[in-house]
Amino acid sequence: MNSTQKTIGFLRTLTADGFLAPGEVWSLGKFLQENKSCQGVWPGNLLLPMLESAFDDGQLSEEEMEVLASTIGSIEQEWTAKNPHLVSEKTVADPLPVTQPAMPRIEVSFEMPAQQEEKAFIVNLLQHTCSCPDWRQRQIWPIAHPGRCCNHVAHAFVRTGKSMDPWFRALLDDCFLRGRGTDPVDDWLLAEIPKIRPALISGGPGEWCSVFVAENKDYERYSFNRLTGRWSFGAAPTICKPIEKTIHEHF
Repeated sequence: MNSTQKTIGFLRTLTADGFLAPGEVWSLGKFLQENKSCQGVWPGNLLLPMLESAFDDGQLSEEEMEVLASTIGSIEQEWTAKNPHLVSEKTVADPLPVTQPAMPRIEVSFEMPAQQEEKAFIVNLLQHTCSCPDWRQRQIWPIAHPGRCCNHVAHAFVRTGKSMDPWFRALLDDCFLRGRGTDPVDDWLLAEIPKIRPALISGGPGEWCSVFVAENKDYERYSFNRLTGRWSFGAAPTICKPIEKTIHEHF
């Protein structure tokens, strides 16, 4: 993955839900600061001066947010236009076999610190519960369902120091990147791909699905619009057609 693709991939994680939040803009600035090779090539060389100007007074105005959102949208359109082969290829493929992913059950509880609050929240990794307000809407899901993973549950898993399945580690890393737990309304599937690790797919009532695919040594995150049939920023995994069929069948 070259520097342009790396930046596009990060932008994809910010725009997967169709919204751009101030915290996500700050994370984009941090990404560019930590990835020097992305600063001198498109679209990093376009975004960096805008971010530096926006951060100059230590806050993001509504106008600055609108300009950044518009610029990122234009970047997506330009990327798609330059890489039509990533979104226009029409090949026939069968859906992949799927299973329900299950978070590990570990007989341990932790007191996890609460941001901007004095009290701590109690996390139980055997039942996948948390005493935080965000978790209350997650109790609709059965034990081990990834929908029960609030931000505190995600951090508690890392605190155990135990080795996790690669797909689950990818889920936790995504939670840390976005600074929140999984989407509590999303269902999850593991799609079996021959000869490589399974793909992790999530989707809910919205039109976008998140797709985590093992590429090289790590999982890469993609976003697929199940209504328009397009991949965010035109970037699709190599084995995209079977994944698309799987999404249309189950979400």
